[in-house]
Order: sequence, then structure tokens, then C-alpha cells
Amino acid sequence: MSTYLIAPDSFKGSLDASQFCEIATQVIHNFDPNAVVFSRPMSDGGEGFVESFTFADAGEEKSIWVAGPLGKKVKAKFAWQADTQTAIVEMAQASGITKIPRPDLNPLNTHTYGTGQIIQAAIDLGAKKIILGLGGSATNDGGVGALMALGVPLLDSKDQPINLGGAALKNLAKIGEIPTHLLDIEWEIACDVTNPLLGEHGATYVFGPQKGAQTAQLELLEKALENYAQILEKHTGKPVHLEAGSGAAGGMAAGFMGLLNAKLTPGFDVINATLKLDELLANEKIDYIFTGEGRFDSQTRFGKLPLRIAELGNQHNVPTIGICGSLTCSVDDLPEFKAIFSIVNKIMNEFEAMGNAPYLLQQTLYSVMRILK
Repeated sequence: MSTYLIAPDSFKGSLDASQFCEIATQVIHNFDPNAVVFSRPMSDGGEGFVESFTFADAGEEKSIWVAGPLGKKVKAKFAWQADTQTAIVEMAQASGITKIPRPDLNPLNTHTYGTGQIIQAAIDLGAKKIILGLGGSATNDGGVGALMALGVPLLDSKDQPINLGGAALKNLAKIGEIPTHLLDIEWEIACDVTNPLLGEHGATYVFGPQKGAQTAQLELLEKALENYAQILEKHTGKPVHLEAGSGAAGGMAAGFMGLLNAKLTPGFDVINATLKLDELLANEKIDYIFTGEGRFDSQTRFGKLPLRIAELGNQHNVPTIGICGSLTCSVDDLPEFKAIFSIVNKIMNEFEAMGNAPYLLQQTLYSVMRILK
């Protein structure tokens, strides 16, 4: 009898981390009905962040209808820990790139107002701490939409609230007084992005194109964020835009770090503090770990969640198998892994691969289990 730990991130837009766990458990039990399987869906702060807590019974699921990235209502979830008065919020639930059709993506107009509505619902429950997962956003508004939903005055030169959307930041002239109750809350941002707010490695130029921004729009968005950065520094007295991670989620991190004193923590560390995978590996004789996410590439080396899982496995002498969709590196590039497999087993386009991800994962896992057995 063997024991397995299944701890993947989501394959964004095609496969939830919990689906990965369910498929892997089924395949393992087909090979070994007596196998012990520990399922731990993971997230770096983006898609699946809330589910990582609710799946592990580390929070009660709450649902609310909020504004999507372009204002159309979407149903969003957050996790509530009544005993600690802590809310776990995932901005992708309201303001994520999967919430609107690809042709409608336009960071000039998309906003984070709905994320602020989720947070407000948590505050209404009595939240004393809010853990905000950032990632997978459709936005480039510096978190201004969310801040406005929470009652933060973001005003133009005529003392009127600015419009929603990334382009509107060019009209920001000043920030009014922050509501006192917001400053009494402990804010923690869960995110693995280390990009600054501005520049060639910043929010706009790195992530803007995948959110639908065309070349001419990138320059406009960057200038809007530059204005935002100046107003933030004037209000707070500190150059928040220079801080690592301030560019996360279209600059949402910058707004919350600057105005609400939010602390940024790697997403894996936030979840591991609750799920305690190190204790599980220390107390159980785990034979293999399966982890993965949609893409393994040159960025995986820099602290991506699957790598963190593999490093943890190595600390406990447990071999880790990495499984992904797109694979543009090898196990030589990531020696922490025992092996790495792509679920794409023949020539196919991205649309076909994403549409068949559950089946492709199942077939890949069957192949892996035959090798392990």
C-alpha cells in the first residue's frame, strides 16, 4: 500500500485544482484500491485561492453577487473563519480574466469594483483580518475600483470621484481621507508576483497584453499608472510603486500596500500556514507527491507553487512528480522534481488542449502510475 499527496495549482481556465485532485485520486485507486491519498488543492493567490481553504474545511464558503470586470453581475465566493474573524478573498472571483469573454478584454475599462464589494461583505460580517489573493486579473486599475467600493475617496481635480477602469487613473488628482475602520483591519496580500508597478517589468507592460491591451493602449495605461504612483507617493510619503510585488493584479497590490498598509506574502506561504503540508509530510510516510499547474517554463524556477511543493518534498525525501499543460523546460532545469510530464500527448492547439484537459490529465496519470508501479 502506497501513500500519495496531491497538491496542485489550477490549470488556469481549464482545470480546477480540486478537479486535478479528484482525477488523480480516482486513477491512483484504480491501480491500488488500498492507497492512501491526501488531497490538498493549492493556489498562489489567484484562481482557486478560496477553494484551497474551503476544501480543507479551513473556512466557511460565502457567496455574493458583485460587479464583474465590466460591471455585469457575477457570483463570487469568499471564505469566512468566524473564530478568527478572518476573510479569505480571491480577486479573480470578481475581477478575473475568466469572467469576461476574450474579445471583451480591455484594461482601459475593466475594474476591480466587484472585489471591493466582496471585501465589504466580509467587513459587514465583522472581519478583523482580510487575506486578499491576487492573480489572474482582467484589470490594470491599481485596485482603485475596489478601494472606491470600500469608501476610499479617489478624486479628480474638481473633487469628483474618478470613473472606473485603468484609463481613468490619468484623471486622479488626490486621495481623500481613508475611512478609519479600514485602517483597523489587518490586511495580508497573498501573491507570488514580484513585479514593480511601473516600467518594462511593471504591471502594464508585462501583464497588459494578456489582458487585451494593444500597443497604443499600453502607453496610455502606463501613463495612467505613473500618475497614480505620484498621487500615492504624495498621499503616503513613500514610493510604494518601487516595492517588489506592487505591480501584482494590475497594480492592485500598490493601492492596498500604500493606502491600507497591506503586507505582501508569497501565496504558498499563506496557504501552507493553514494546510501545514510540512507537518503532514513529517507525520505521514508519503511515497509520492503529485503537483502541477498549467505551464512549466523558465518562470517556474522563481518560486512558483509547484517548485515550492517539490522543495518541500525534497526536505522530507519524498519524490515529486510535476504535471502540466504547456512544458517548455525539462527536469534538468528543475532538478527538484523526480519527473515532469505534459498532459499534451500529441499535436493540438491551445483551445483543444484546454477543452480536453480533464481527459488528458487522466490519461497522463495512468501512464505515470504504470511507470511508478
